[in-house]
Amino acid sequence: MFLTLLATLAVLGQAPASSEAPLTVLIAPPEAAGVPSHIVSFAQEHVYEQLKTQGLQVVRASELSQELPPAERKAVLGCNRLEAACRITLGEAAQADVVLISELVQFLSGYRVGLKAYSTRDGELLAEHYVPGVREDQLLDALTRACEKVLPPVRQALRPSGTPIAQTPTPTPVTPTPTQPVRPTPEVTASRSGAPGWAWLPAAGGAVLLGAGTYFFVQAGNDYRALKNLDIQDAEDGAQRLESGKRSQMLSQGAFALGAAGVVTTGLIYLLSGKDEGASKVRPTASVGPGGGMVGVAGTLP
Repeated sequence: MFLTLLATLAVLGQAPASSEAPLTVLIAPPEAAGVPSHIVSFAQEHVYEQLKTQGLQVVRASELSQELPPAERKAVLGCNRLEAACRITLGEAAQADVVLISELVQFLSGYRVGLKAYSTRDGELLAEHYVPGVREDQLLDALTRACEKVLPPVRQALRPSGTPIAQTPTPTPVTPTPTQPVRPTPEVTASRSGAPGWAWLPAAGGAVLLGAGTYFFVQAGNDYRALKNLDIQDAEDGAQRLESGKRSQMLSQGAFALGAAGVVTTGLIYLLSGKDEGASKVRPTASVGPGGGMVGVAGTLP
């Protein structure tokens, strides 16, 4: 009995470590010469959040700097990241599988945003992705797309067993159904009639949605100007402003789309219907200015 137990423990001790452990990524200092420091900080923090949402263990360069002794700090973090030996050193110091380097280069046409992922075993490139011509208000979206492009090949290279494999669906046998004789249907001639009395409802709802979209549009603009002008208290306040701006921008776009659909629906109803003296005459109005917007409905309701 004891011999069996000892043999089992020996086998477990020789078993290799599971390859399903989450990847550890070190976010190295970026390549962003000439780019304002607050933009670089927001970009690095956004990349950190994107990697965390993907289930990765993430180490910031600032966190690594605090863990290293002063004598090693300059040698490790100050090495040339373009050299493979430097990337291997960074990976060993952070005990990371991947070194991720962001790139922000400013041109007249906008920023070029890029992400490069290197293996810490040999310092070789695993994946990279660049997005050119990015405006300042599009930097975070471009970094999100770059993360989505870089992470799959990194996982395929370092965790191939955990990468989902596409399976070919098995075709379902189709049982033929007996055909039924088609009976001729009498020809019906469509005639135009007056618009129904409820035709104004989509326009009224669309006007309300346009008003809501205007409110969220103004709110997103306020958050963007606060971030651009650094009118924030601390990093937490900046992150909240960022999330609020993105949420308001998405809500305003959805409200504008639905509101426009409601107005167009009413217009099509009146366009495709005949003139009817008893039909309600309602005309929705909406306008957006630099400081706000105005919506309304004018006419006589039934």
